[in-house]
Amino acid sequence: MTLHLLRFDPDMARATQWFASENLLPRNTEDGGYAWHALLAASFGKVLAPKPFHLLSRRNRPVQLLAYSGNAPATLLAHAQSFADPQAFASLRLDNPAGIAAKLMPDFTQGRRLGYSLRVRPTVRSDRDGDRTRIRERDAYLAALDAADVDAPPDRASVYLTWANARLEQGGAKVLSARIDGHERVETLRRDSARNLKSVQGHTASISGVIEVTDPERFQNLLARGVGRHRAFGYGMLLLSPPGS
Repeated sequence: MTLHLLRFDPDMARATQWFASENLLPRNTEDGGYAWHALLAASFGKVLAPKPFHLLSRRNRPVQLLAYSGNAPATLLAHAQSFADPQAFASLRLDNPAGIAAKLMPDFTQGRRLGYSLRVRPTVRSDRDGDRTRIRERDAYLAALDAADVDAPPDRASVYLTWANARLEQGGAKVLSARIDGHERVETLRRDSARNLKSVQGHTASISGVIEVTDPERFQNLLARGVGRHRAFGYGMLLLSPPGS
């Protein structure tokens, strides 16, 4: 699989104008996932829009938008030049001669150790009363709480860590160390079946640690797919670093 790591350096003033024009202006720092998802779709189309993605915001540093894509940067840029909303095009600075900053991700070999960081929405899906046509999504902690002994409730951070570790290992990575860097209740925007915006509450968890690649093909697929659900809204992107950094 060919996988590219992309970096955009958004023009935040123009992006904010576009969000406002689409009635998607984020109300807080945790509410921007849908807005950036919509901006990427307006630039590259629903099929080519990169995901998973991660908005990197650091004190006294310009915002960066990172994403993985199986499509070459030239393919994305060609689509945007032909079809993108002009304001969205300018918001991602696609009119810059450099276009999209990108690098080709390597094929990680079995046994390779990597540091990682990850921001996820830990949820599980289940049918309702045995009816698989009525699937519901629940916070992983609430599901664990229902299944636990009432006298020994689980620890939320531990539940989220176990949830993430299982998905990393299913994706071809042995977890050597992991820690919860934080978790919080957030309120985000989504569209319902009628395409109306609604507020959805849930928990996010930030996790980091060290992994070892056990299955290179599955691990490459994990990078491309992301971890958990809500990957098109700014969650689940696996960011890699040297182990111990």
